[in-house]
Amino acid sequence: MHVMARLKPEERLRVSVRGVEFEFEVAEEGGYVVRVPAYPSCVTQGETFEEALENGEDALLGCILAAKELHLAVPDELAEWAKAQGVSL
Repeated sequence: MHVMARLKPEERLRVSVRGVEFEFEVAEEGGYVVRVPAYPSCVTQGETFEEALENGEDALLGCILAAKELHLAVPDELAEWAKAQGVSL
């Protein structure tokens, strides 16, 4: 995606996908780091924007499944996204 080519290392870009906000920044070693602000421990990376987004969604699903298994709370704003992924909270 061309947007990321203009993103400077210290800048962050927030993108909403299926109701979830993902925050991207350029990684020092190349590629992109992606975080889910609604779930601060959910952080991953990818070599391209598309890969980072895909990894971000995979990481979020993993975080939600782990939280459910451990009987931990999941932020309310992620409930609809989880439901769309087949996860009932």
